[in-house]
Amino acid sequence: MALLLLCIWMIGFLLFFYAIGVRYVGFLPLLILGLIFAYYGTLDAIKAKWSDILQRYSLFVAWIIILAGLVWVFNFFWMDITSTCLGLIGINLVLRLWSYLFKYEDGKSVFQLGYYFSIIFLFIVALAFEWRIGLWNVFMLLWVFQLWVTGFLIFVIGLKEKIEDYLRYQLGILSLGTLCLVIIHQVHNFYIALTLNSLLLTGTFVRIRNILWHQPLSDEKKANISVRRILAGERITQHKKSFSSELQKTIYTFMMQMPSRAKKVLELMNIAVIIALIYYYIAHIAGFASINHLFYRAIIIIFVTNVLLLKKIWYNSIIQNLAVFLVVNFAIYVSLFSYFNGDVGAIVAWAILRNIISASLIFYAHKIPFLAKIFTPIEYSYRLVATVTALVVNIILMRNTSLPGELIFFLVLLYVGLEWMILYYAVKYMQKKLIVDSL
Repeated sequence: MALLLLCIWMIGFLLFFYAIGVRYVGFLPLLILGLIFAYYGTLDAIKAKWSDILQRYSLFVAWIIILAGLVWVFNFFWMDITSTCLGLIGINLVLRLWSYLFKYEDGKSVFQLGYYFSIIFLFIVALAFEWRIGLWNVFMLLWVFQLWVTGFLIFVIGLKEKIEDYLRYQLGILSLGTLCLVIIHQVHNFYIALTLNSLLLTGTFVRIRNILWHQPLSDEKKANISVRRILAGERITQHKKSFSSELQKTIYTFMMQMPSRAKKVLELMNIAVIIALIYYYIAHIAGFASINHLFYRAIIIIFVTNVLLLKKIWYNSIIQNLAVFLVVNFAIYVSLFSYFNGDVGAIVAWAILRNIISASLIFYAHKIPFLAKIFTPIEYSYRLVATVTALVVNIILMRNTSLPGELIFFLVLLYVGLEWMILYYAVKYMQKKLIVDSL
């Protein structure tokens, strides 16, 4: 990966020098890169490692250089940048399909990487020329297009050639994401659309949990049960295995073997809903009608519920756990904003008081049975991050009050000093608790 990033950096230098009209100077970074490889190639300790890296990534680098050359060729023949991006996507897609049909194993990964690089290039173009509306439309079209590509690989190419197992998980996630995009596109109220998407994710997570919690009986256990029934004098009638039991076993195996990358995508989809909620709330805070309050709170409750469901099926990570604390703090600020009708002075006063009390409760959370079951030692760290984030937000809000600037300065010093002392002892307490728990 480091070598790939270095090559991308070199290509960026080439493009820069080409753009300013001194294209020959652009080959100096390539000379420097060659000298670096030559130097490290003389060291016996890492010569073998560099050899493995070059063998592994040389095809990727070569194909990226070819794609960069194609961009210049298309530009030379006055092809617009959008058509160039679409052309690169089409070339990589056709070559990837060709790799499956003609069993070119290296091409399956090389052309897939080029396909993704071309998509990223198209996103950069959309961001530079269209910004919000264009970028969102490009994202939706590419998502649906990727669903079609994955389905074609599984249901058409897969009939003749062996395909990778991860594509089946990719198809499921893309199908779920497509349903979410259809809801957003068809439902005009964005809060209602996010609520429906959150419920869709909840239903998906509940279904996965039910599948994982109902493990089908193995053949050995079924045989033991049959022997016990015979010994008990029961009449045993021979039955064929039902299709439903075999299907249940297949689905269970499919869910159990889900790769970690697919689990992270499901987790990120849950986080994406709450990020969209926060962004849309801040961007349209003036039009936050009373009916939207209900859906806003419902989305946050469903988000926390989804996090708990993901924890039960072991689909959670640090990002999601940290997101929970930040979302809860954001919800508190929104509630204060709504209750005090936008009075920044009252909001910041209660927010500072709540932040100090919340930081102090770190010392007592383990003594409350309900909180002791929820908060693991690592989640105390998330609590500290959320506390520091709230500290920064409160200082920003304090600057927007009507208080004199000199008074604000001294209040900030007082607030930061008090919070610093609490966090100092909280960190020491956490370190001591971790040592005790490890014994």
